[in-house]
Amino acid sequence: MLLTAALLLGLLAADPNAGMPDTTSSRGMMVVTPATLHDQRDPHTVLLGLINQQRQVAGLKPLVWDARLAQAAHDHAEVMSQEGRLSHQFEGEPALLDRLTRRAVRLDSASENVVYDVTPEGAHEAFENSTPHRNNMMNAAYDSVGIAVVNRDGILYVVEDFAHRLFEQDDQAAAERIASGFEDARRQFGLPALERVNNQRMESMVEQMVERESPDSHLPLSLPGARLAAAYATLSPAEIPASIARLAALRGTGAYSVAVQFARTPRYPSGLFWVSIVVYDGNVSYARR
Repeated sequence: MLLTAALLLGLLAADPNAGMPDTTSSRGMMVVTPATLHDQRDPHTVLLGLINQQRQVAGLKPLVWDARLAQAAHDHAEVMSQEGRLSHQFEGEPALLDRLTRRAVRLDSASENVVYDVTPEGAHEAFENSTPHRNNMMNAAYDSVGIAVVNRDGILYVVEDFAHRLFEQDDQAAAERIASGFEDARRQFGLPALERVNNQRMESMVEQMVERESPDSHLPLSLPGARLAAAYATLSPAEIPASIARLAALRGTGAYSVAVQFARTPRYPSGLFWVSIVVYDGNVSYARR
């Protein structure tokens, strides 16, 4: 038996805004999870190999093993084995997206295959013979997978969680990326570089945006010397919105500040980078207040 679920996460518009667990056992149920993926007999290795063989034949990039996805899959496979049936969400269990993001996976799309069978090869064949499941395995947008196999009385409960992961970086690295984009835009406009200054008040303003789950470009305008500001939320700090280019084109400015915070919120559980940037008038001393 098998089920499939596919989930495409909505993106917030920019402008308006590993080591593997060891094999364990309990109450006669063996949870089959590998210490490594080098054992060719391990069911996880078998399933990953079969998936990537198919992708290679189709000219697709192989999926990379993600231990966090695997742990999320393992949690769900254990519940299925205890229930003795298939589902993508049991009563009291988080939905797929919540299960993945609770494992600190940053992603913008994901899907899941579940099945029970007596062999990993049989499980894969069941997926292969179902169009929705095959589509999950062969989705060119995905780059990562986590697989769990729980053996209960000879029945293998299999969960495959697929995802397209986002580039992971901390707040400081994200701020550097955004600042670089701002400075590149200045050069494209033929304007001189601006001094970048830190402003701790902006950090608290970004925290307020996170709490409200809404970008607010008016908050930074209360800063001394602020001329114009922009605020937005994004999955990718490398993508600079048009509002930032407009700030970069301003003449007669003397400095700018950037504040960034990555946060998961109830509305955006997969997480977003919340960004605020402000440019100051020519008197740089204002910016340091």
